[in-house]
Amino acid sequence: MKKGKTFKYVAGADITVLTNMMVSAQLIQIRNLDYVDNSCTGTTQMGSSYDCSEYTGDMATMHLTNGMNKAEKNKEFYSLFFSKPFGASGEHRWNNITMYEENGGKWNRLDAEFSIDDDTQATVEYNKYWGDANTQFGQLEKSSNIQVGVKYSF
Repeated sequence: MKKGKTFKYVAGADITVLTNMMVSAQLIQIRNLDYVDNSCTGTTQMGSSYDCSEYTGDMATMHLTNGMNKAEKNKEFYSLFFSKPFGASGEHRWNNITMYEENGGKWNRLDAEFSIDDDTQATVEYNKYWGDANTQFGQLEKSSNIQVGVKYSF
């Protein structure tokens, strides 16, 4: 294990459409500034064999069952987010975000927030993960879940 430097950024755009529905699209990129890919095997001019097995691993997904998965120099995620108030005076809100990970991982979260009174809010949320098992989201497929909560402010 060695420390490595990364540069992470997000570029996105937000727009309001259809009476108070916010739509947001984003590109998220993680650039590995210390990326190493010396995974080679060969023979020197003198006839000795060598193994260049130093490489940058994908820390989010590497494990023994996938051969210690290599990282990519640039990893990209794309997201699409929708949010809209509902109810007689717009006191409640639903949100939906879908993220697509390079190489096939996917995540979708659908949630609703219900304002009970000025101090109390109830939430319900569904998280669905799927896609390639060697991706950050795809490996979580069996962890898809439903959450319910209440928040009280004082």
